[in-house]
Amino acid sequence: MSNPPRLGRYELVRKIAAGGMAEIFLARQWGSAGFFRDVVVKRLFRHLGENDKQARMFQDEGRLLAELSHPNIPQVYDVGFADGHWYIAMEHVDGPTVSDIWIQGAKNNVPMPLPVAIGIVLQTCEALHHAHERTDRARRPLRIVHRDVTPQNIMLTRDGVAKLMDFGVAATTARKDTDAGAVRGTFSYMAPEQIRARPLDKRADVFALGVILYELTTNTRLYRGTDVQIMTQVVEHDAPVPSSRVADYPADLEEIVLSALQRDRSRRVPSSAHLAWRLEELALRNQILVGPRTVARYVTQVMPAEPVREEALGIVQPPSAEVVSFASSEMSSPGLHAASGAVVDQGFHDDLDLLSPPDQQHGQSWAGEALPDPLDLPVEFEPRAHPSASISVDTAFDELLSSERPGAGDVISVDDQPIDDGQGPLVLDGFDLDGGDAEAAARPVVLLTAKRPTRAQSTPTAGASGGGPAKDFMQSLERRLAEDDE
Repeated sequence: MSNPPRLGRYELVRKIAAGGMAEIFLARQWGSAGFFRDVVVKRLFRHLGENDKQARMFQDEGRLLAELSHPNIPQVYDVGFADGHWYIAMEHVDGPTVSDIWIQGAKNNVPMPLPVAIGIVLQTCEALHHAHERTDRARRPLRIVHRDVTPQNIMLTRDGVAKLMDFGVAATTARKDTDAGAVRGTFSYMAPEQIRARPLDKRADVFALGVILYELTTNTRLYRGTDVQIMTQVVEHDAPVPSSRVADYPADLEEIVLSALQRDRSRRVPSSAHLAWRLEELALRNQILVGPRTVARYVTQVMPAEPVREEALGIVQPPSAEVVSFASSEMSSPGLHAASGAVVDQGFHDDLDLLSPPDQQHGQSWAGEALPDPLDLPVEFEPRAHPSASISVDTAFDELLSSERPGAGDVISVDDQPIDDGQGPLVLDGFDLDGGDAEAAARPVVLLTAKRPTRAQSTPTAGASGGGPAKDFMQSLERRLAEDDE
């Protein structure tokens, strides 16, 4: 198998998308000691990189994103040139775009709920507000206008966090050669002044947010047709009221949407922060939960996460050969000895509740966790009933399953010495195999629960010396484990 292609220090895993200027890759950055992280690499097409103006715009995008630091905007790690290509390496957002989730929800007949739509727009408002108000390190305003706020440029993480992407056509005072009079963006989400190629400010992005909010809450496209038809609708006609498309559309939300879609920007919501405030007030007034958890729940419902393609790269390693394996028909002594520092095989039968703490319900266990070393636990083993299996307890670990099975009332002893807990010999209570279920008796299983003694039990009694039966039991166990190791 050939090695994956590389771009500088990045290993290109697979292509995610391609546009008119660049192609997007999922890439991997490797470090020392097995360190790696997934990143997204945006690679400018080689022929555009040879054009000074296009290369400079691409570089400006990377530098501009580096000035932004916000949870709802992907972080840029690197801008560089390698193998004949300019590239930008940035944070990998593991999740769908808003457009993807919206379309998939419609296909699955699970339209986006109102709280989810409001939550997504609220988070995008926060990202835009950060960009709009950002200054450079000399505290001069950058006056960023994104100019391409669309559902395709908003991604959602599996935790329900919205990330505003693609500042490639953003207008800013930091970019001196921004084309005067150039129309950049997506016509369906452009403000009237943007289509007219007028000077722009942050209210152009507010209009785009209004279009997105309209579409997500009505489950319909606001503007349809050819580019010319869409531009005509945006510039010459007011948006139809949402209640004309959804009968029970909330009146207070409709007012907010229409205020963001005013063709006259002097009458429009003045900033994304103001739009966020109004949406937050609406959510509070109507007791609507609009946080990331609400968004995440819908994303999981509509587009569940796919299995990873490269399981070997997981940092949680699969169980090794020393895994303790339990069968429903028997348990051998080596299995018990291997419990020290090993993990429980998750493949055991569902009806076995092996080595589980007494306060856990049937069906739960310490699967996947390191078991405590028996030598580190006080010696007091309590036989425990199981709803579908018999109990076999004997006088020594290596004879647990080979000797005769005791019945209720039998004294538990080691080397013919009864184990005394300070209140008398320990007695097997309540497990009479003679009267048990025949099918259960055919499937004997050892259930031993390590139980720490109470303070009273762990305190030596007056006149006691040498540790008593508990110490003898411990020494016997250590001796048998050492013999097995040999």
